[in-house]
Formats: sequence, C-alpha cells, structure tokens
Amino acid sequence: MAAALGASLELDELLDIVLKEAVTLLGAERAVLFLQDERRPALVTRAASRPEDLKLHLSLGDGWLSQVIRTGLSERIADCSRSARPVEWDMTSGPATVSALLCPVKSNLGRTEGVLVAINKRSGGTFDADDEDILSILVAQAAVAMDNSRLFMSLVRKNQELSQAQVQLTRRVRDLELLFELERRTAHARSQSDLARAVLMSLTKSCDADGGALVMAEENTESFVQFVLGPRGPQAGTGSDGALRSAVYSPAEGLLGPVIQYSSPLQMDTSREPLQHDGFGKVHSVIAEPLEASDTPLGALALFNKRQGPFTAEDLGLLRLVSANVSTAVRLFHANLAREREERLTSIGRLLSQVVHDLKSPHTVISGYVELMEAASSRSERRRYADEILKQFRALGAMQSEVLAFARGETRVLARRVILDRFFEDLRSRLEAELEGTHVQLDIVSERRLVAQFDSERITRALQNLVRNAAEAMSEQGGGRVTVRAGAHGGQLRMEVQDTGPGVPAEVAPRLFQSFVTSGKKGGTGLGLAIVKRIVEEHGGTIQLVDLPVGACFRIELPQPAPSAPPGPPPLASKPAASKPAASKPAASELKPTRPQPKKKASPARAKRARRPAE
Repeated sequence: MAAALGASLELDELLDIVLKEAVTLLGAERAVLFLQDERRPALVTRAASRPEDLKLHLSLGDGWLSQVIRTGLSERIADCSRSARPVEWDMTSGPATVSALLCPVKSNLGRTEGVLVAINKRSGGTFDADDEDILSILVAQAAVAMDNSRLFMSLVRKNQELSQAQVQLTRRVRDLELLFELERRTAHARSQSDLARAVLMSLTKSCDADGGALVMAEENTESFVQFVLGPRGPQAGTGSDGALRSAVYSPAEGLLGPVIQYSSPLQMDTSREPLQHDGFGKVHSVIAEPLEASDTPLGALALFNKRQGPFTAEDLGLLRLVSANVSTAVRLFHANLAREREERLTSIGRLLSQVVHDLKSPHTVISGYVELMEAASSRSERRRYADEILKQFRALGAMQSEVLAFARGETRVLARRVILDRFFEDLRSRLEAELEGTHVQLDIVSERRLVAQFDSERITRALQNLVRNAAEAMSEQGGGRVTVRAGAHGGQLRMEVQDTGPGVPAEVAPRLFQSFVTSGKKGGTGLGLAIVKRIVEEHGGTIQLVDLPVGACFRIELPQPAPSAPPGPPPLASKPAASKPAASKPAASELKPTRPQPKKKASPARAKRARRPAE
C-alpha cells in the first residue's frame, strides 16, 4: 500500500487499491467509499469495488452513514435486518446488506469527509474489532492519498494560474518598460522632433513595425506637423533606426486625416493594394490612434507595416496605451514651452545664485591661499600653498561630480578598508581650512585603531556637507562648536555630527532629506542633505536626525561585513554639547576622545578676510 501510494498521484488508481485490499483483508463481499458533496448535504460514491455502486448519491438523514458523518466514529452492524437505523446504500441498488463495517475518512485537519463501508463477510460471520483496526489503517491510507491528490491538483491549478499570470505579467512588464523608456526619453525632449523620435523609435521596435508617424498640433495654431520614422531598411534586425522626417500635415487629406478629424482609431490590412503615405512610402498594414484632446484635435499616432504578419489586438492595445501617454506628453510639452518663455530669466537667476552659494566656501579658501602665496618669500611655501589650492580645485570637481551624479541617479560606491585615524586626520585638515575665521570650533572624537569599510571619498563628501551646514547655521549666532564622533556600535560604524546651533525647525524636519528642501538658509539649494542621504543609502546604511533640546545631531550608521576591532564603548551620547565648549565634559556613554590637535594660528590675511561681511 505504501509503495503504491508513493508511486502514483492518480487518486482513482490509489483508491481502487485501498478498496481491493480492504475486501481481501476483511473477507468482505464488496467495499464502497462515500465522500461528502461539497455543494449540498449529501454523500456520493468516490470509489467502489463493484461498478454498480459507483452511481450512488445519498442524502444525509438518520441512517448509518449520516451517523458516522456526524459523530466521526466507526460503526459495526452485526445484523442490518434488525437495525433501527436505515441502511442507506440498500435503498438504491444491490443485494441486501447483512453485516457492515463503517469507518470515517478524516482529513489531516480532523474533519470527517466521508465513510468507507465494508459490506457482508464472505464467511457469513460479522466484522470484529480486528477488522475495524485493519479498516481504520486502510482508511488512513486513503485519507493520505486524497490529501496528496488534493495538494497535487491544487499545485496544478496554481501552476496553470501562475503560467497565465506570467504571460499577462510579461505583457504588462513589456508595456511598463516601454512606458518607462518613453517617460525617460520624453522627459529629456527639448523639441517636438526629440519627442517624436523618442516615441516612434521605442514603439516601432516594441511592435516590430517598419516605421510610424506622429502628427501633432502646433501650439496656439490650427496647423499640424507630421514626424515620420522611415522604413528601417534591410539592416533593421541589426538595430538600424531609420530616418526621421518632418513636414506640415493637413488633416483634410492623407491616410491619418479621418483619425484626427473624427478621433477614431484605424486598423487596416492593405497588403493586396498598398497605399501611399507621404514621407514613408508604401503602406501594407497600419494601425493608428488619435491623441486624446478635450476640445480641438491634438494629433494622431500610427504604426506602418508589421514585419511578421498583420498587427494584432495586443499591438493595438499597446498603441492605445502609448497614445494616451503621448497626448499627456504633448500637452505638457506645450505647457512647458509657455512656462519656459515666461520664467526663463527667473530660472537663470535662481540657478546662478545656487551655483554661487555652493562654490562660495572653496573659492574663499582659494583666495586666502592666493594672498598667502603673494606674501610668501620662499619657493617651498608657495609650493605648499599651491598644493592646497589644487586640493580645493579637486574638491570643486568632486562637488560638481557629486551633484551631477545625484541628478542622474548614478551609484558609484567603492568600499575599501579605511583606517579611521588617518581618515579623520585628512578630514580635519579639509574642514579646518573651511572653518578658519568662522568662529566655529571643530572637535573630532574617534575610536582609536578602528578599521572600517566604506567609500572614503563619498563619506568625506557627506561629512563635509553636514559640517558645512552646521557651520552655516551657527554663523548667524556668532559661532559655536561642531563635533564629529565615530565608533563601533553593534556591528556597525556609527558617526555623528552634532552642533550647538539653533537646530532644525519642526516644520522642516519630516522633509529634511528630500531634494530642494531647506530650513530657511539664505541661498540654500536643498541638495546637501539629499546628497548625504543618497551616499549613506548607497552604502546600505541609515541617517537620521536625533531629537535634541538644543542644536542638531545627524547620526549615520554604516553596516560592516565583520567586526574589525574589539567591541567599543557604549552607544554614542545623543545629548548636545554644552553651550560653553571649554567647560563641557564628555558623558559616560560617549566614546573616549583622542587628544585634540593644536589649532593653526590664523594668518593676518585670513583674519582680515574673516572680518569681511558675508556676500
């Protein structure tokens, strides 16, 4: 029995084996398996050792089968002729039952799903307790077979549903990829020609068409312009995109005229009598959709000459979907042209102010070193100042690359092994050059001899942005202290930048890391913290604003592949530094600070520059 159950998932075959063994082992004349009808309170034959019993359909009542279904217990009937309960299976067909053994069939959840009946001992006796034990074992095997079959059929149905869903999903993914590609390409379109090329190139390749046409209404006029992507030629399979031609189009004539005038889709197979379309040539098959418009016609989108057979309903559905998006893109394009004409000068002024603000700090440092070079008497000093100037130019280049990469959504993380002592030593030299003359004191507290893995250049940029924001916030109140802390924490590298400034306004805090959100800084672009968040997330880490009663604290946590140092001190303190830095003491939970390095004495030139009013 076990071998048979393991060798096949065909339920009828397995149940026939169970009934055959039941008849043999119990010495019965026949056996019948009844299962509950899922649609109504009744029992139907699922398997039988005699063909006549396969057609039984019994309603539940007060008979023996109904009793077993209700109680879930086996029943032995020694003499059915003397039984007070009716024998339901005798009411339909077959010889009269003298003795019977009924055993419930239960699912793996304990629910009684049916009854297996052994009928009439061949020896003329009655079924005993041993027969009941044997039949219960066989019934358990039958239940296992039914559960396995049910699970198997459920998997078959699920696989069929998944196959169908996969086909639909593949189509939807194709449509979404096309729409995404169109969205990406149309977003960069600066003219109607760019828009038409982006739409037609993507759509013709997706539908395997030789070419297509996009007719668009001119802004604030009644004229139309047609862009035609010509046949892709014999090298279409190798990626040739054909040529885009444009010309004035009159809806009163031409193949797409009715589509534009009556806002009616078009699908034609003209392979027997090809039509001629200006700018394309012979058209053997065409599908076209009007561009949706509320009042005046907006245009039409068409595909010509399916390369393999006629255009299908899927092609038409995709064309309809794309035409709706193109309609929106055309309207937005017209609206953008009008808005750009009105706001062009304002946009240029705003852009220049942002660039001037972002480049202000490096330019200030460069001008300071130029003044020092002018006053330097030795070649070595001038060389040292020149090196510092080159560092600032490299910082300018890195800043520009960072902003451009952020705008393009690029990710270039190069995680390497970094010794934090050297990393923060270099960071200190960069930051002190920026902060000199600002009355902002810089403290760097790092766990000694700690090694971590991250992209040092990008994390440097992130920390510079945070320190620069803190210094700018404190400059309005005459200065303050900004503290950079670093240490191991629970398998991660935790870094904090804390200042004693005015803090972050409550109304800005929820949107602080979004692009173009500022806290009221004069000339702020709102890109600094967004770039910091992008850098941290590219490392798989997190950044958050720690709630403090005074000042602001930004906490960065970067996951590390393996512990690179013995467990560090307890977590970093989130309490703000005291308003008077000289009198403050580190809390017990703070990392042990290293001995602060002596500050460089500001040169007269830098001191003079620090007293200049802010531009």
